[in-house]
Amino acid sequence: MEGKLIRLCTAMALVVGCAHQKMFEAKQDQPAAQPAAAVPQPESAPASVAAEPAKPPESQGLITITTSSAEAADAYVEGVDWLLAGHQDKGLVFLRKALQFDPNLLVAQAMLNHNTPGAEAMQKVDEAAQASTSLPEAERTEIEAIDAAKHGDYEKARELELKLLSLAPRDWRAHAYVGATAFFSAHRAEEAASHLREAASLNPKAIGPWSILGAIAEEQGKRAEAVEARGRVAQMRPDDPAAQADYSYVLLFAGKLDEAEQVARSAAALPTPDAKPLAALANVEFYRSHFAKGRESVAKARSLSTDESERLGLAEFTIFTHVAEGKYDAALQAASVLESEARAAKNPNMVVIAAMDRAFAAALVGKHAEGQKYASEAWARSESEALSGIGRKDLQRGILVAHMWTQALGKKPADAEKTLALMEKDAADSPNDANVRSAAAWGRGVLKLGRGDAKGAAQEMSQCIASDDLCHFHLAVAQEKAGDKAAAQATRAALLSQQRTQNSFYLVLRQQSLKKVGDKMPLPNL
Repeated sequence: MEGKLIRLCTAMALVVGCAHQKMFEAKQDQPAAQPAAAVPQPESAPASVAAEPAKPPESQGLITITTSSAEAADAYVEGVDWLLAGHQDKGLVFLRKALQFDPNLLVAQAMLNHNTPGAEAMQKVDEAAQASTSLPEAERTEIEAIDAAKHGDYEKARELELKLLSLAPRDWRAHAYVGATAFFSAHRAEEAASHLREAASLNPKAIGPWSILGAIAEEQGKRAEAVEARGRVAQMRPDDPAAQADYSYVLLFAGKLDEAEQVARSAAALPTPDAKPLAALANVEFYRSHFAKGRESVAKARSLSTDESERLGLAEFTIFTHVAEGKYDAALQAASVLESEARAAKNPNMVVIAAMDRAFAAALVGKHAEGQKYASEAWARSESEALSGIGRKDLQRGILVAHMWTQALGKKPADAEKTLALMEKDAADSPNDANVRSAAAWGRGVLKLGRGDAKGAAQEMSQCIASDDLCHFHLAVAQEKAGDKAAAQATRAALLSQQRTQNSFYLVLRQQSLKKVGDKMPLPNL
């Protein structure tokens, strides 16, 4: 995960899938810290408690953390658990704390810089990987996987995760990594859930596995299971605003807006000021189409946030709330604000995202010529900015979608064919990434839609994964144009039932779908 590029599910991520990075670590019951030795992750006892001098952790099927500081190990694993739960800002606080205790803790160096945008951070991950050659094999493998992911080599990272699981089959983190990849990348829900349940069993105090199990239930439309999973996290962290905000989000997903609002307001009243409950409250307000009020809550959240990436992510969130309200010019202005703030913060990812979001905003309102221009600007920035491998790869995937959309529906079929060829090659090169294959199916479909072959377009887009909202939005358009109005209404109803949160791009699709559905069929329980 780099900056807010991945975890905030930007417009790009909505189309190719949230490429949630899996290289995380959290606490586990196992032997405690040993001076200048391989230190495992403690859970049931403090790291300062002496361990039985029996077998080294690696021989017990566990992953080590090599440090002479038990405090560093504790801070590291606490940070990674928060990363796995989707809260980068909280994770980074603990990673920095770990490095204060032990500046030479290589896995913390790698993880911190993996979550820092830009080419310079990628070089630092490389350096940590190069320095890890003398570490125990499992620990070294984890760092190598972090490095591969930072370079955008997801296939290699996946192979290393599987190797890590074979080296440390009793370590909950190894199961969590493989499970997260199986879900967020391949969308193999049952396989992912099996590993995550095993991870939760091995370490009942970790919140990360339950957070992802909640995400799996959401994608499957299992509202009760999603609420139960997220509720567990809220119970485990009753005084933490982030955990309570997440519970508010899942209640919104379940259609319980009043309860979601109550939880968000209660979390905002906790002693520790935090941006996240106000962001959750904003989501409730946007679902009620209270756009101005929602943006006020976002502004308050930004004022409370102490994390630069979070502030930029909240600024990006507002862009599409303007589009959802029908205010295109305001969306462009919001993108300009994001670009200015991103340059001041020296965040190259968000500089590119600002241009990309202009392209998506234009596409959403049918201004395809403008969208093509903005997509070209975004591509040029993705080539010139000092991005890491993962940053460039994921951003360019999103920009290709913006190009494809505006070219195919903007009467540029020859250009769209060239863009589709790049998307097809990416899909062929990423055999284990269902998100990329889904994007290619959408690309084939939208090209046929632009050429007037609505039936063929619907056939192509019916192959998209459930979480590909843009594809299902255009699938409904294709079905309607092909004369199958009942299928179009059913597709729109299914899209509306997703009720995604922290996702202003989805809010636009939702608003436009609501106009089409009207009073012709029952709407989701909102």
